Amino acid sequence: MYFPDLSHYVYGQTFPERHIFNIAWLSKDHSFERGPAPESLRTCLRDRIAAPVNLYRGKHACEFCPEPPKKRLPGGIETLDYPAEILGNGEIRVRALDGKIYVAPVLIYHYIVCHEYLPPRVFIDAVAADLPPPVVRDGVWR
Repeated sequence: MYFPDLSHYVYGQTFPERHIFNIAWLSKDHSFERGPAPESLRTCLRDRIAAPVNLYRGKHACEFCPEPPKKRLPGGIETLDYPAEILGNGEIRVRALDGKIYVAPVLIYHYIVCHEYLPPRVFIDAVAADLPPPVVRDGVWR
């Protein structure tokens, strides 16, 4: 699912909120900023993706990686044998000092490390601030 960086977050909810933005909802059909990401960003994101939120039943595979080999399941059904690191089914949320909230798929780490995705500077700065992630209480992001 593709959403441009810094567009209003609407995935999984019925209406956009003015202070919540998308980051790293990438697609092979759209170009994205590339470049070296700070090592501190990689370290912080690796820790954050270990505890994703807003989990969905299905998993999304990285569209930039080659298709993996097939494997045969019990009963003879063939399926693709995706490595776990190229699959995602949740999000991370990052709060900035100015109150903005950035929402990214857990695949953001993979995109940065393997495909040289470079997030917008405001997101990198928000991750560096290391504020507690926002939570949703009574339908309101806090």
